[in-house]
Amino acid sequence: MTRRATRRRSGPRRPVRRRRPRPVVWLALGAGKVLLGIAPVVGAGVWLATAPVFDLELDIQIEEAERVSEEWVRSRLTPLEGRNLPLLSLEPAARRLDHEWIREAELVKRLPNELTVRVVEHEPVALFAAGDRAWVIDRDGRAIVPCERALDLCGGDLVRVSIESALAGDRLGAGPARNPGAGEVSSRDVPGEVLARTLKRALDVATEVRAFEWGRQVRAVEVISFGIVDDDYMLARTGRPATVLVRGSDLTAKASVFELLRNAITEHNDPEVVDLRFRDRIVLSMEAPGVGIATDTEGAPAAQDEAQAPS
Repeated sequence: MTRRATRRRSGPRRPVRRRRPRPVVWLALGAGKVLLGIAPVVGAGVWLATAPVFDLELDIQIEEAERVSEEWVRSRLTPLEGRNLPLLSLEPAARRLDHEWIREAELVKRLPNELTVRVVEHEPVALFAAGDRAWVIDRDGRAIVPCERALDLCGGDLVRVSIESALAGDRLGAGPARNPGAGEVSSRDVPGEVLARTLKRALDVATEVRAFEWGRQVRAVEVISFGIVDDDYMLARTGRPATVLVRGSDLTAKASVFELLRNAITEHNDPEVVDLRFRDRIVLSMEAPGVGIATDTEGAPAAQDEAQAPS
């Protein structure tokens, strides 16, 4: 047997070079990891988009419905039935319920497949009169429909509210009131926000006087003057006295006084008009107020008869 002797070389060793994977290999490995990561997400998305368990069904709730029927709401939303609920966009669906009597439409998704629809109707509280036209308005003074499309309401017990007399005053210019339903509550000389505030306050006055027995006979509230601080109102009633003039700032106090003295006032001389705007007296008049109301030096209607009342 032959033995070979090996000699070890002295000195530093040469580094061993390792071959790096090619870029294509790196890309393939990275893509594989990405695919493995997103595959469950994609699978879940496909399942959400195609699983029959998410096919939409309607659950419709209408609060105090008189003008909007469940059949109408369902007919508007029927094309959505069977659509995938998780992928349904609610904003376009809500636009399908555009109706003049719908105040609020709320759509809520309830997984897996129920779309709950809650509809709230406008509550008609008064009629807004302007010229020879009138509109049904809600508690915020917003026009709902013109009277020709709601004859049952316009011929009923709703109070008529008007601001035309105030607009006709010289200090406010000659611009007439415009229909709030047309999108502009404005006149030539009065800012729209002032008119909106005045109309809303007139509605509040109509509600406030209904708390009194005599106020239940009020059929119309007309703003005869308005300002930054206070407004004056003419209340038209059935029976006698047919007209009551009040100032907004002390409506409750003066209305209480009138409630106490109503019988005495009526028996006094059966007046046509009772003016409660003075600080220390009640003014009675036998003439019905016209478009223009004659005033004395204090700015109140000229008195034809007076009955004392506590301030």
